[in-house]
Amino acid sequence: MAQRYILTTDESAVEKDESHGSDLLSGIHPIKVMAYKANTPVTTSTEASANSLSNSAVELHIGEREKVGQGTFGKVYKAKLLTTQEIIAIKEVELEEKFKSRELEILKSMIHPNIVRLKYFFHTTSASKQILCLIMEYMPMSAHHLISEYRRNHKIMPLFYIKLFVYQMLRGLGYLHTQGVAHRDVKPANMIVDHEAGILKICDLGSAKKLNRNEKSVSYVCTRYYRAPELLLGHTEYTTAVDIWSAGCCMAEFLNGYPIFRGTDSSDQMYQIIKMIGIPTREELQEMNPRYTGSIDLTVVSYTPRTVRGYLPEHTQEAALVLLDRLLKYKPSERMTCQRALATDFFAELKQRSLALPNNRPLPPLFNFHENELSRHCYLYSTIVPDFVRTSPSDDKETKSESDRECLVENESAQHEPSKVVRRALWKVVKGTWKAFKVGLKTTVASQPFSVALEPTAIATTIVDYRVYKRNHQ
Repeated sequence: MAQRYILTTDESAVEKDESHGSDLLSGIHPIKVMAYKANTPVTTSTEASANSLSNSAVELHIGEREKVGQGTFGKVYKAKLLTTQEIIAIKEVELEEKFKSRELEILKSMIHPNIVRLKYFFHTTSASKQILCLIMEYMPMSAHHLISEYRRNHKIMPLFYIKLFVYQMLRGLGYLHTQGVAHRDVKPANMIVDHEAGILKICDLGSAKKLNRNEKSVSYVCTRYYRAPELLLGHTEYTTAVDIWSAGCCMAEFLNGYPIFRGTDSSDQMYQIIKMIGIPTREELQEMNPRYTGSIDLTVVSYTPRTVRGYLPEHTQEAALVLLDRLLKYKPSERMTCQRALATDFFAELKQRSLALPNNRPLPPLFNFHENELSRHCYLYSTIVPDFVRTSPSDDKETKSESDRECLVENESAQHEPSKVVRRALWKVVKGTWKAFKVGLKTTVASQPFSVALEPTAIATTIVDYRVYKRNHQ
């Protein structure tokens, strides 16, 4: 029996097939689409129609589709590319005519091991609606599903996996933030994982937005359990720090198996937060929302806050509690940045050279940083990246495991040295151009001033690191 295909790039060319109804991707028959590679500068259905026969479009044959999820911004299907036999995920999003998809714009510019990779995209119509389809890499389950599996089996996720997944979550968010982008809906359901390979990737950027200084954004974003206090108080000029709060909530959920703040509405959500970390001071309220005119009822909490420790298992490591305390701060400026979080003791175990997954598979690459990932925190380079990655002897290169080699900086000529951005900043320190160095570091991430003080110890450590590096590579 001949296979039937549906051509989706041009409405007039669509073969009508009653088995598909109004839902393009819900059928069992193979479909044929003209799609664009992720780096193609086409973002609206109008542009796609005008360019449907351009050289940038490629023909894809997609096999049977299985619906695996549905969220606020669209449906998600699991499918197979018949030409390569690759399993893919297809997200179907409804669009307004001539409006660009913010999610598509952001995904096209994000290439990172801990952010879901966009492969192709195409536009089509269904019941007179404009539909954007994003073809992305597929992973077996969400972090929410994984946490739920452990909970149903009355188990707590092993601490090693918690460290591994939280590290990758923070690294992925840190990369978004260096681009000035806030995810605005960080939660376990918006992270996909491959438990066997130990990989986590941030997905569903439907709420993501590039934040600009003094630009207002809607405060009713982010799923309630993970919503930062400044959003609950209606602040509209927030920063990427809203994601840091959400990341802290996710980390606590990895540790505990349940969301730690489970309010029934926005007011109750704030109440649940106050019960744990106390009543915010007037100064904290001022920073969370300078225009907030309400008040916090001091009678709602008549006892000493339990603190995060009281909501987590008794055996929780002190390093985990310290990190959570730095992520779950009322003041956005006091929340630890993702890069600083990666440098904490909680992740020290992941920096052992011979470490492998419990199933004896190699660790996923954890230290293959892009040049600009640590450019605003270059003084943390030697703390985040372990010695065996930074200073491994060249004659030992052939004996490294495949995982170790992938962890090195991607450029072969720079495998054992800091990135170019880091080296430039270090040169400025060594040459004594403190002013230039300070300007290079004191930058803004999505309107959030660089909040980490450049203490003399940090600068001294940076200079020492550079001198050691130069001595080892002369």
